[in-house]
Amino acid sequence: MPPRTGSPPVPRTHAVLGLTLFATIALPITPDGESLLDILLPLLRESPLGGLTVLVMIACPQLFGLAVAVGHLLRDEQTAIPFVQLPISVMQGMIFLLGVSLISAPKPIAALSFIGFAFVSSGYYLYASAEAAASARGGLSLRWLVRWGALLIAATGLWLRMQALRGLHMGIALDVAVAAALLLLALNARTPVAARRTAS
Repeated sequence: MPPRTGSPPVPRTHAVLGLTLFATIALPITPDGESLLDILLPLLRESPLGGLTVLVMIACPQLFGLAVAVGHLLRDEQTAIPFVQLPISVMQGMIFLLGVSLISAPKPIAALSFIGFAFVSSGYYLYASAEAAASARGGLSLRWLVRWGALLIAATGLWLRMQALRGLHMGIALDVAVAAALLLLALNARTPVAARRTAS
């Protein structure tokens, strides 16, 4: 896909939703009102390297949102793609590991559904990445990546919210992140096949 010039590769509405996702790092994530930022800052002070590792692992949805927002400041889609793809790859890996851990852990609500989602989404992401890299496109498009990242956040967030039925209560940060991800997903909905054929 040729890079776009003259206009941001990420529309302003997408950037605002990305910033909303990133802002959830400071919103309450626990019932006690603790945010991810409250959890991460002591770790960063104690061990910067360890804190950064934990940041990348548990705050990849927020880093994805930041990357989407940064994409609005860039003029080249190919430059924006690595910023967005890195947190998605980490997030996909974390979802896969969570799915694996649920196999032997005490079963939460809809455990089998999430295990299936983790395995299928990870397999498809690897397939789509390899197929796009081998094609004339040279890699996944920015729109595809934004849509995929939003899908991972929305699906995982909604599954986590379901766990409230088993006593796992989480703060408003989860709801804001899911809402922003769903809006991003809607704005990046796939073009119907019939419409693509008409346009071509």
